[in-house]
Amino acid sequence: MSLSDAWETHAANWIAWARTVDHDGFWQGTWPELQAVLPAPGGLVIEIGCGEGRVARELSRLGHRVVGVERSITLATAARTATPPTTIVRADASRLPFPDVTADTVVACMSLHDVDDLDGAVHEAARVLRPGGRLCVAMVHPFASAQDLATLHTAEPTISEPYLRARRYRDEVEHDGLAMTFESMHRPLGAYVASFAGAGFVLDSLREYGMKPIPWLLVARLVKVA
Repeated sequence: MSLSDAWETHAANWIAWARTVDHDGFWQGTWPELQAVLPAPGGLVIEIGCGEGRVARELSRLGHRVVGVERSITLATAARTATPPTTIVRADASRLPFPDVTADTVVACMSLHDVDDLDGAVHEAARVLRPGGRLCVAMVHPFASAQDLATLHTAEPTISEPYLRARRYRDEVEHDGLAMTFESMHRPLGAYVASFAGAGFVLDSLREYGMKPIPWLLVARLVKVA
């Protein structure tokens, strides 16, 4: 099963999880850290892997003109029919249905570690961005995803698998009566840096967040060079 198919399988649980206010680290961690690297509103924002649409809705509230890209039909429908609704294109992140140099900003919020083709998604982001456009990324910190699943949500991390080896993992979480299964890829930080550089991006800002010994969130702003 591909990662995108896995997200369709768990879509209903994710909608309930994401739409329960203050249920996860989005409002205190992910969103404020991502918002800190966003450019001012103006031009088109494409969000890849938009899920049920909560990031797109927040971007719209800030004044951005957003189009979401989502492969899961359940999540795409949820985003399209939410209040307020999000304009959605159902597609794979590695095959964006937009012309070249269409967007001023591409946002990938907690989605690049969930794509099957990282290089394809990053190169497509570069293709649709104008020169000087920004790719704003939030992801599970590779130091966190390298942890053993048994300690992933504790303050005493252990690591028994080689950090440099990319691998798929399945994180089953229950919290306040809701359950969610996250099926993602651990990739070392170097894999992301190589992918960004290979697509013509330069790093403009990097932020790390988390109160435990190992940060759980990494946020970056990258600029497409001419």
